[in-house]
Amino acid sequence: MQKKYNPEQTVAKILSISTELFNEKGYDKTSMQDIVNALGMSKGAIFHHFKSKEDILGAVLKIMADEQMAAYKSQIQNEMKGLTAKEKLTSVMSASISIDTNKVADAITKGINDPKIVMGMLKYNMEISAPFMASILRDGIADGSIKTDYPDECAEVLILLLNIWCDPMVLKCSLNAYRKRLKYLQHIMAASGVDVITDEFIEKDIKFVESLYEVKTWQ
Repeated sequence: MQKKYNPEQTVAKILSISTELFNEKGYDKTSMQDIVNALGMSKGAIFHHFKSKEDILGAVLKIMADEQMAAYKSQIQNEMKGLTAKEKLTSVMSASISIDTNKVADAITKGINDPKIVMGMLKYNMEISAPFMASILRDGIADGSIKTDYPDECAEVLILLLNIWCDPMVLKCSLNAYRKRLKYLQHIMAASGVDVITDEFIEKDIKFVESLYEVKTWQ
């Protein structure tokens, strides 16, 4: 009896194998032919679901963003009852500074200079993380812990600066310059009434970036 075709399982298999290849070889060095060979499928079967390698990467990044967002929402609902919105956001931001165990994280780190990966990550952060952050800011306006007339814009600016300007592998800089960028971001957000960048966050972020990128040449 012929096995019934299951498109959901096929997509999941394509994404799983592609993630393993991105992790092993890096995104840039993984070709569509590599993916075809590893899957044992025809190119037509893969292109039926994804137009290109970039399209596959987009799906992988979206899964990562969705999983991360689900974890944040669970954290707020289950561990942060009674906290102000400002306290919730500072806690979520602090918790976000950890080594991502998702298998594609290493591939993304290797390809951080690839504009497709940088823009793909930024796209999903702006589409998923920024609205989530803005909703917390609006809660903060309501409970008095946040003072801004621009919750959506503040969330977008914070996401943009953290993921581009304050990523030393995207915009290379010395350790001292990196610390100053974070301190200035802290100043900008506080002046905007969104005082959620703490000194603890800055120190934790610096240690995280040093370990993630194994930076040895910072001064």
